[in-house]
Amino acid sequence: MLTLIIDADDTLWENNIYYEACVTDFAALMAEEGFDPQEAKRTLDAVESERIPQVGYAPQEFARSMVITYERLCQRHHQPVREEVAETALQIGRRVLSYPMVPLDGVEGTLERLSSRCRMILLTKGDRAVQEEKLARSGLGRFFDEVHVVMEKDAAVFRKLIERHSLDRERTWMVGNSPRSDINPAVEAGIGAVYVPHDETWDLEIEEIAASDRITVLERFQELDSFLSGIESREEEAS
Repeated sequence: MLTLIIDADDTLWENNIYYEACVTDFAALMAEEGFDPQEAKRTLDAVESERIPQVGYAPQEFARSMVITYERLCQRHHQPVREEVAETALQIGRRVLSYPMVPLDGVEGTLERLSSRCRMILLTKGDRAVQEEKLARSGLGRFFDEVHVVMEKDAAVFRKLIERHSLDRERTWMVGNSPRSDINPAVEAGIGAVYVPHDETWDLEIEEIAASDRITVLERFQELDSFLSGIESREEEAS
């Protein structure tokens, strides 16, 4: 049986578009306070990059990063921090806690078909409670044999998963939208990778994709059906 390790955010359901909407509103708030909105966005990216290794990806920390960004802009431009502005920034960031759960086109039907043919493992990074709650709201949990929520996805995490489940590297593929967290570390760990790009992938997840004949690019998630059928056909011919 083939094994699929599948990402969640922006692979199975929309995620980053809601964060980007909050960033846009935060930048507009900073513009009202006299700061350059592009500088505000760049500073927020820097603050998140600094904080994520310490505090992780919890939505509450995303909101807190907006407050820190505002405080940093005030310090840089010698302006006083106004508590009402800091509170507004916090509330803007907290909006991601209530965004709707919208599975991407064709995901549910494709998962239903694949779950009868493949071993299915969900591998997502972030805050465990938040990710598990999103999976429950999505109704997609029933298609997965295993669910793993980790702080980061790197080659070491993939190797541990391969060992834990005794996976055959030649018959295992990671499916996701992030070159940094899904595609490159999977290939480094020795398994295949299926890259399904998303137009709104977070900037911090973008990097050059490794040169490897084990990477396949699909335009849509539902194309996994035909991709796996091709593999199964070749295996039947070889046997």
